[in-house]
Amino acid sequence: MPMSKYKRILLAVTKGGMSQSEIAASLHVSKRDVSAAAKVVREHSLTFDQVSAMDAAAVDDTFFPRDGRGPDPAYLRPDMAELVERKKRNRRLPVKLLWAEHCEQAAGEGKLSYSYQAFCEMFAAEAERLGATRHFEHDPGAKCYIDWAGDTAHLTDRLTGAATKVYVLVVVLPFSSRLWAEGFCDMRQASWQDGQAHAFGYFGGVPRMLVPDNCATAADRSALYVTLVNDEYERFADHYGAAVVPARVRKPRDKSTSETSVDLIEQWVIAPSNEMTFYTLEEFNEFCAERVDWLNSRPFSAKDGTRDSVYEAEEAPHMQPLPPEPYERCEWHSAKVAPDYHVTVDYMHYSVPFALIGRQVDVRLTATRVTVLDGGEAVAEHRRLRGRKGQYSTVEGHMPDSHRLQDSPWSPGRFSSWASRIGPETGAAIGRVLESRAIVEQTFVSCRNILGLSKAYSPELLERACAQANAAGALASYTGIKNRILSIRASDAEARALGSATAAADAGGAMVDRAKSAGRTRGADAYRRGGDGQC
Repeated sequence: MPMSKYKRILLAVTKGGMSQSEIAASLHVSKRDVSAAAKVVREHSLTFDQVSAMDAAAVDDTFFPRDGRGPDPAYLRPDMAELVERKKRNRRLPVKLLWAEHCEQAAGEGKLSYSYQAFCEMFAAEAERLGATRHFEHDPGAKCYIDWAGDTAHLTDRLTGAATKVYVLVVVLPFSSRLWAEGFCDMRQASWQDGQAHAFGYFGGVPRMLVPDNCATAADRSALYVTLVNDEYERFADHYGAAVVPARVRKPRDKSTSETSVDLIEQWVIAPSNEMTFYTLEEFNEFCAERVDWLNSRPFSAKDGTRDSVYEAEEAPHMQPLPPEPYERCEWHSAKVAPDYHVTVDYMHYSVPFALIGRQVDVRLTATRVTVLDGGEAVAEHRRLRGRKGQYSTVEGHMPDSHRLQDSPWSPGRFSSWASRIGPETGAAIGRVLESRAIVEQTFVSCRNILGLSKAYSPELLERACAQANAAGALASYTGIKNRILSIRASDAEARALGSATAAADAGGAMVDRAKSAGRTRGADAYRRGGDGQC
């Protein structure tokens, strides 16, 4: 504090071993103050022990009374508060420039100006006064702070020994300081939400307000002048009945409890983990959970109790209850309903009412369910398919009554008839495709695409390609048949070229080398002076 500097000067003077200039330099005070303190020591015969036993305020009041340290009216007193605010607005503004302006102003008003050292002391004292902090009072269960730790842990690959970063999410309740930490391999939305959901489960309740940092997983970065909450994160908060209020940008004191908790995790979890070896994320999180439990049960150093005891006794009753079901993260897609009244999402096919054929619909995917919406209204819901790509989920009620009729433009009979007109091999291949699904309508798109190759190329090529597929025992598909057609065409072209050359040789005709007249590059002899190629 500024008022205790005289006691520090007296202690340095009575201790001895340094000159007044050295004392001034080490304590960052003026030589004038050191000289005044030395005078007090001589007049009162003070010793080091006597000064040490005196209170700082008593030293100031006894030997350096306020009346004697009042501002000299001969000097121009600068408005230090305004100068400190200028410095805050423009941090690259040098204090020496402010002092030069002070000297010019003092000369213009006919007063004395302070020395640069005295000016700097006054500026530092005012900056310290204006930078005073206030203790925040937090209500129990009111909020929690969420932030990523700046330091990272590491996983080690068992085979290569390569290190993979582990990002640690920290969630803390400021009233009780109870905290939770968990490691993830990325900082994406899924990890952000899963970490908070696990923290709420650990706390056994949900606070009324979530205070995250202004990261992309919490705030909408597209808003330039206002803070908007990310849509996906807002749905997560609504599920738990909490409000999201992101912290102010570049105001770390707004969430000092979060900063302190992050420091604890970095010191007691991340730093020790970097001297250990973890091969899986589960191993690291097991170690992290043990350290978090120890931190929450460790007694406070400056007050009674622990984080766990304060939480259980005073904060837990004010927390909101957990929802019956955990939050399911969802993805949104847009899809067009195919002629077989299915939409394709994530390489899987899900049926919708046949009246929506050709319509653009919205599809909502969660970990377990797929919901199709038309105009905001749910029209179909399926269990989400996993595993092999191309699976179908079809509801009988979505089928039209007439799509099984033989004279329908989309019927097994039509495709079988079309294939038989091309050839028996094509008919056999299409027949196998129609039998490959329990619901025959699911094969219509594939049959139409395969038979359409007869128009893009020729029926003969399609028949030969299907013959190859049947001989190999492969189920016909559009891509497979098309590749076989292209291969057959290339083989036919090569055979025709080879056949023409063989026929010419059998006829006794001499093979003519047309290299000299085919635009080939001439050799070096053609460019030698006096040679045959000289122009």
